[in-house]
Amino acid sequence: MNLRAKFAARAIALLLCAWTALRGPAQDAEPARTADLQRQQQQVFRAALRRVAPCVVRIETIGGAQPVRAVGEGDERVAAGFRQADGPTTGAIWSADGLIVSSSFNFIRDPAIITVALGDGRRFVGKLVARDQAARLALVKVEAADLPVPQWLPTPELRPGQWALAAGFGHGSDEPAVSVGVVSALGRMSGLAVQTDAKISPANYGGPLFDIEGRVIGVCVPMGPGEDEIAGVEWYDSGIGFAVPHEHLARRVPRLMQGRDLRRGLLGVMLDLRDPVQGGGEDERPGPVAGVTIVEITPGPAAAGGLQPGDILTHIDGLPTPRPLDFRRAMAQRFAGDAIEAMYHRAGETRTAKLTLSSADEIRALAPTSQPAP
Repeated sequence: MNLRAKFAARAIALLLCAWTALRGPAQDAEPARTADLQRQQQQVFRAALRRVAPCVVRIETIGGAQPVRAVGEGDERVAAGFRQADGPTTGAIWSADGLIVSSSFNFIRDPAIITVALGDGRRFVGKLVARDQAARLALVKVEAADLPVPQWLPTPELRPGQWALAAGFGHGSDEPAVSVGVVSALGRMSGLAVQTDAKISPANYGGPLFDIEGRVIGVCVPMGPGEDEIAGVEWYDSGIGFAVPHEHLARRVPRLMQGRDLRRGLLGVMLDLRDPVQGGGEDERPGPVAGVTIVEITPGPAAAGGLQPGDILTHIDGLPTPRPLDFRRAMAQRFAGDAIEAMYHRAGETRTAKLTLSSADEIRALAPTSQPAP
């Protein structure tokens, strides 16, 4: 039996023993059995933390300014109700040669100095390689070798209801603090994230979400509507937390290694957000073509490629987009600067267009400016 199988068997045996202990008929023994269950659960959780802890790093930053958010025309201010606190943050070792995955939230102040402390006490100067705006990730590099790497839980093995633990150094402790919950849902936030009810907050952003065998499910990040890197922070410790799983990390880290920030790729269109269901109610759009309908086009890739309002987008790079959710999931894997092929339906014909995606800033720059009345 290999190490993983032994670990899993021990964890399951402890939980089964605890469950069995609670089934006895003696009412007066219930408090003792409950206490025993709690102790055995703690043993399982601590064993899982011991397994993952060598791969969790403490990140300390110095310098930088508080995050700002644009308000109105050219006006900027510190984001309302939020100031990033000083103190340590968290990262997870990605590769033995010194790549660390963390949350871009931990670097929104653009710190001048980054220090990474390993579990064995060694400290290194870190370099911020690049950030991923959509997935709220950051890649840090330290000049080190033979670092311990975590065992990742394959995404197909994830199921809602599995135990999920989050670890981070944000409380300033010498060891990672842990919160416990379950996997609440899969494929959240346009398919980019696993959702958990474990308490996710600045205390563990960038740290691992892991199971009771110590296998890493994903990297904890804030996520919410909008392009802002602090979007979703207001949900901290609410029971609505997110982690980017390995399958997405494996696709995004090689891009980040090139040293360029990844920004969400946009077409410059507004879509009819109703699902195209035949025979539905008033809020469902009937239609013979499975796709999403363009209702408005702004200057950008779609306009440059000849798309028009009324066109029905049916595929992005061969991926079918019958519903708005499918379109969002297809676009979530593509970045500004990527070349894509969009298939669409117009006047009974199927057409294709080769487009180069733009960032939100690039599309805003193309928007016509309002002229003062003569």
